[in-house]
Amino acid sequence: MIYDLVVVGAGVGGLSAAALLAKAGMRVLVLEANYLPGGCCSSYWRKGFVFETGATTLMGFDENQPLAFLEKELELTLPKIEIEPAMTVWMDGKPILRPKSKNEWLNIALDTFGAPRGQQKLWNLIFNLSDFVWKASSRNLRFPPASIKDLLTLLIKNSITDLPKLRYAFRSMQQLLVDLELEENTRLIRFLNQQLLITAQSTVEATPVLFAAPALAYTNYSNYYLPGGMLQLPQALIQKLEAYGSQLLLRNKVVNILPARKQTYRIITEKGNVYVAQKVLVNLPIWNLAALCNGVMQAYFAKLAAKFNHYWGAFTVGIAIEDHLDPHLTLHHQFILPQGIIIPFCESQSIFVSLSMPNDSERCKPGERVLAISTHAENPKKWFMLSKTEYETTKRQVLDFILNYLRQNLGGFQESKILYLHASTPLSWQDWIYRHEGSVGGIPQSMQRPIYKWNSAITPFKNFYLCGDTVYPGQGIPGVTLSGIIAAHRILNEWE
Repeated sequence: MIYDLVVVGAGVGGLSAAALLAKAGMRVLVLEANYLPGGCCSSYWRKGFVFETGATTLMGFDENQPLAFLEKELELTLPKIEIEPAMTVWMDGKPILRPKSKNEWLNIALDTFGAPRGQQKLWNLIFNLSDFVWKASSRNLRFPPASIKDLLTLLIKNSITDLPKLRYAFRSMQQLLVDLELEENTRLIRFLNQQLLITAQSTVEATPVLFAAPALAYTNYSNYYLPGGMLQLPQALIQKLEAYGSQLLLRNKVVNILPARKQTYRIITEKGNVYVAQKVLVNLPIWNLAALCNGVMQAYFAKLAAKFNHYWGAFTVGIAIEDHLDPHLTLHHQFILPQGIIIPFCESQSIFVSLSMPNDSERCKPGERVLAISTHAENPKKWFMLSKTEYETTKRQVLDFILNYLRQNLGGFQESKILYLHASTPLSWQDWIYRHEGSVGGIPQSMQRPIYKWNSAITPFKNFYLCGDTVYPGQGIPGVTLSGIIAAHRILNEWE
């Protein structure tokens, strides 16, 4: 059998594209190395509890956003519950709520950080640009352009009145703060840096304003909790994929992709299975690609990956606990560490904590809660250079730091109430999600990487496409979903 398309990797980007193309009539096969779909947006069972693999917050269902498009296009139904406020940021021992209302947030920001004139301008610009980015992204599915036709399409679909906004793609947040006389507001900058790291993987010095905007405003859109865990999203996409007559195969790790006769590709798995397809869509980080290919393709992807040698890993902790937590806690928290304090070996300055919703019986028993805790791990490669003894000692040191911090700062958290706990390092992420050196979050935003140099769904190799968090528009569930939508649009245009 020759498939119209084989998708390598069942992350949300790949599954979104697969379901859309299956609906359009293509015969699609999705191959996934893991025993669970979803990649960094999934859930898993351990000791009677359901833990999140990576992502814990879900947004993207508002107007012009990619999950809203999927809901409409695929008639997707998810058991989602809106949460408000979306998050509490803890800084200097005090809570900073991130409500959905833009006016409410502006009032909180002014009370917290002062400088009303500069902040008013800052947040109004952030809100305006964020709405613009989502609107522009939804109508520009040929971006980044790969041909004259793409450029002409972009010119036709966009208004000349939007051109002034594009200048913010070439100005950093740091430059904007200087313009607004906020560059001396160290508390605001600490806050912005740690908020940007969640979604942009970068800080004010390196993040272009245009892409900082949706990162900083994501709590001002609808945010949702999925009862039973984030796995509900990939499972809903798989149901649609199968309803349209296509297929997902788990535990089928792809080890080689080779050009074959009659402009097809041979996709070979670790089990020795061989699949033939007219087109291939790879939903893996670019750092994984060279190992899958040979010859010219291998050289190209090795060179591409070498351009992006800075990326983050993650140290994560899953905890099941008797529920003695403060009942007034929001579900998501970011703890910004005191000035000068960093998490050992991770070099990060914040801890992200997500709580299961009370009485989510699909994840734990009544009277229990499940916590997903994560922090950035800079230069994840260094975890692979430790001896076994050093690794265990370092892992324990980081875990003890996090537990001690939560005991002092998360209301009601008691180590004596822990029912089960496990910690994961970048090594775990490589073994678990098959991401090169445990990289997570895609390619950090950078002023040195202008928008016209972002990785595209299109490659130099005919019928070979990319999606995922190292392809435009980058990380996060909305980002990878949009990358899948863009890839599907590209593939369908050429297929027709």
